[in-house]
Amino acid sequence: MGNLSDHFNKKDFACKCGHCNGKFKISLGIVGALELVSAHFRKRVFVIYGFKCPEALDPLNVNKSYHALGKAADFRVEGVQLDTVFKFVRTLPELTGVGFYPKEQFVHIDIREKEKDEWVFENNKYVTLTDEKRAQYNLA
Repeated sequence: MGNLSDHFNKKDFACKCGHCNGKFKISLGIVGALELVSAHFRKRVFVIYGFKCPEALDPLNVNKSYHALGKAADFRVEGVQLDTVFKFVRTLPELTGVGFYPKEQFVHIDIREKEKDEWVFENNKYVTLTDEKRAQYNLA
């Protein structure tokens, strides 16, 4: 039982950089979305990254990161294929940023004010999800 929701607590989303003593900030919308994921799959959700303090981020990305705003999480679901998780979370209207990280084995979600964006992270680059990329990664 968590102190933010039934399955999540502050520690799940605290910065893991080792320099800031676990600073914490997270949108309850992100927590709620992850509760929906947990309920949908009836499996444990592991948060890889939640909040990231400025020290944990590339200096060029500090002002661009939804993690720094507490509006993003990277996660995986125990026993569920990554493509299946991605296909589910992209249906949640409150999530306006959804990324697929096949090498790192996690899905990224965020809440942005901008237009919805979906991408795959491959070869250290963010690549927009075209129909071709969706087919390549079984994300159609």
